[in-house]
Parts: sequence; structure tokens; C-alpha cells
Amino acid sequence: MKMGDMISDKMLAPCGVNCLFCSAHLSKKNACPGCRVPEELITRKSCRNCKKKQCVLDKGLHWCFQCSEFPCAKIVGLNKRYIKNYDINLIQNGLDANKDMDLFLQTQKNIFTCKKCSGIIDQHYKKCSDCGRSFE
Repeated sequence: MKMGDMISDKMLAPCGVNCLFCSAHLSKKNACPGCRVPEELITRKSCRNCKKKQCVLDKGLHWCFQCSEFPCAKIVGLNKRYIKNYDINLIQNGLDANKDMDLFLQTQKNIFTCKKCSGIIDQHYKKCSDCGRSFE
């Protein structure tokens, strides 16, 4: 999958995960459309039953970073896993997005675009979705 010109904030999950770069979204088979689509279109059970997303919706917010309790225990726990497994800091993502969403999305685009083929780099497997190049 090639990187587009712009990244939509609609692909940014409430918790700070960018669904555009998610392995479930980039899957060639049964690709997930992201967490902001209607519930019945979400293919992953863990995304469909996400407590962080439900919390944000219950509070009438779009993102966790808009909450006065950010970062709460739910985000801290997820962040620890994302830092350990994927070297992605979701709390920092939230802080950066809250400060300047356009700059944050442009920075994300720069980080997750394969310089070889302009494909999208899977944030979970550190591999280009187009040419297969590894970024470990």
C-alpha cells in the first residue's frame, strides 16, 4: 500500500495508535478499516471491544489526550507495551498531536513512509507493506 499525500486524523485511534500504519489495516486479507468506522465494520475483536475508545466516546471526546486525566492507567499500560514491543510512545504521540495535529501527522508520514518505494511501513512489524523492506 502506497502512502498518500495526506494522513487523515480519522485514522488516529483515540489512544494515539495510528491505524494507517497498523498491521491489521495493512493486511492484504480482511484489512481493518481503522477504529473510527462503524462498529460492525471493525474486523479485530480487540479493536471492537476497546475500553479506551469507549471511555473517550462516553466522555464526548475524540482522543484520550483531550481528557483531563491523560495519561490515565489504561493509556499508561498500553504505552508500556507499545514502547517495549514497537518502540512507539503513545503518550508522546498524544502530546504531540494535541500541540499541533497537522505537524504530528506530517511527522508520522515521514517516519512511516518507505524511502525506497513510498510504501507504508507497518508500525508493528517494521516492514514496508509494498516492497517488503525491513526497518529493524
